This record gives sequence, C-alpha cells and structure tokens, in this order.
Amino acid sequence: MQTVLFLCTGNYFRSRFSELWFNHQIALQGHGDDIRAVSAGLRVTSDSGNIGAMAIEAQIALQQRGVAVDPTQLAMPRQVTRGDVEQADVVVAVDADAHRPMVQKLFPDLEAKIRFWSVKDLDEVVAGDDPIALLQHQIDHLINAFITGH
Repeated sequence: MQTVLFLCTGNYFRSRFSELWFNHQIALQGHGDDIRAVSAGLRVTSDSGNIGAMAIEAQIALQQRGVAVDPTQLAMPRQVTRGDVEQADVVVAVDADAHRPMVQKLFPDLEAKIRFWSVKDLDEVVAGDDPIALLQHQIDHLINAFITGH
C-alpha cells in the first residue's frame, strides 16, 4: 500500500481536511486498498488554541462534500516524526511559505522528498481565497496523478 502524508502546522485544519478528503475520494475511485492518506503537524503544541481533534471548519467542509465525520472518532493532532516522512511514498506540506522553514529545521536532509503547496491557514487567507477549494483542487490533481501514473 502506498501512503500519502499531508503536513500542516498544527495537524488541525488543512492536513486533516486533506487526509479525509483524499481517503474519501480515492475510495470512490476504487483504489482505497492501494493508497491511503495520513496527516501530521510540523509544530503541534498544547498552547496553539486549537480545540478538539479537528477544526470545525474542516468538519463542516467535509460534511458538505458528503464525507461523514464523527468528531468522537477522530484522533487528536499529532506531531510528525522523521519515520513518518521517511516511510511515506508522497509527502505534501500544504503551505510552502510557512512549512519549508519548519521542514528545514526538523528534517533538512528530507526537504527534497516533500512537495510544497501554497494553501494558507484560515487566519492568513486573503479575501476571495478559499483554502478548502484550493486543497480540494490540489488533492484531486494528486489523486488523478496516482490513478493515471503521471
């Protein structure tokens, strides 16, 4: 089985949406036994202000797209490990500006393995940008690449 690892800062909004959306979509494509996504954070801290396992905005966005989310069944955010990055077949950090320096600090020798997207967090979104729509587009493109082999 191939594994995709989605990274964001706190493993609370973007990476969690990405993990669940990817797994939902890949299952719909009939490849759920071949490819799966997981997620982690580059800086998961107890003083982040995050409440619960996943941002309510991510839960709502998933539910609006037909993905059932049971908040009581969600794991709490977790810190990425070197092993996570080494073992994943594809690693995506969702915000190049914020996450590249974190990757360089944590795993400078693994930076080349990581794909960097440009999806800002909720408190950084420029008017008119929709981080969920951006993530969805990027994930759908990634899934297509897996399925077509390109």
